Amino acid sequence: MISIQVRLDDQEVMDVLHELLIRGQDLTPVMRDIAGVLKDASLRAFGNESDPATGTPWVPLKEGTTERKIGGGVRGDHPILQVIGQLRRSVEGSVSYGPDWAAVGSNLDYAAIHQFGGLPGMPPGPAAVPARPYLGVGDDDLEEILDLVQGYLQGG
Repeated sequence: MISIQVRLDDQEVMDVLHELLIRGQDLTPVMRDIAGVLKDASLRAFGNESDPATGTPWVPLKEGTTERKIGGGVRGDHPILQVIGQLRRSVEGSVSYGPDWAAVGSNLDYAAIHQFGGLPGMPPGPAAVPARPYLGVGDDDLEEILDLVQGYLQGG
């Protein structure tokens, strides 16, 4: 099994979550909502073909890659990372959460190489693939998470 973790590193959000934990509250309801924000950010990344955290466009496919796909029977012009949509669907179906955590990701063997990129000598090789991050959150997502947590703190 492959595990990828992208950690939320926003001090304001972490401080508010820590306050909730100190109170000993079960955060499952707000964590469910946060998991939804994580999923939505990732699905937008596929739609925009850009890093969900920074908005940086993904590296376009090389001409040879496109030709190889067409030669292999792939028809039509497909968005990057979405020839058959399996990676996107795996993220969409992976939402999980608990009393003090929220997660979204993919259990596909090739998921990590697309998130982080690969080097030429990596198995199953050649694996020289540029990183095309599809997991992460941007500033608007962090604001939404903060609003969710603050609303939860206020009993909303």
